[in-house]
Amino acid sequence: MKKSRLTKILVEGRPEFLAKWAGLIEKTADVRIDRAPSTGLVMLKTRDSVSKQPFYMGEVLVTECSVAIDHHVGIGIVMGEEPNRSYQIAVVDAAINAGLGITKELLTELDMEEAYIQQRMREEAARITKTRVEFDTMEDYNAKS
Repeated sequence: MKKSRLTKILVEGRPEFLAKWAGLIEKTADVRIDRAPSTGLVMLKTRDSVSKQPFYMGEVLVTECSVAIDHHVGIGIVMGEEPNRSYQIAVVDAAINAGLGITKELLTELDMEEAYIQQRMREEAARITKTRVEFDTMEDYNAKS
């Protein structure tokens, strides 16, 4: 599983899913905290929708954490001040990097969590579509007159 996909699932997934797996991993492996959760600022890079040029929008508050399992590092970074969540993401990341036996089941459940996230997004999109407003313009009317 690619890191970007794993990160997206862990960040957008349910908090109880992440807490469950971080707890299971802590019971089966020795987790060493290299860097305790701490807040910091990072520059948010985005792309202008018109010119398509990248620019820095401003600084964003993040919480970072780094842990290790058997010399395999795991890193957790989340937007906002969420020390528990950044620690739990780092634990799951370290477990996957270490290739613990529990990760095979974890990867299966990550796929299921991703399906849950996609379903939730589809439901939200459907809910937003109901509030969509369509505007008619007078351009066609004026062009014919």
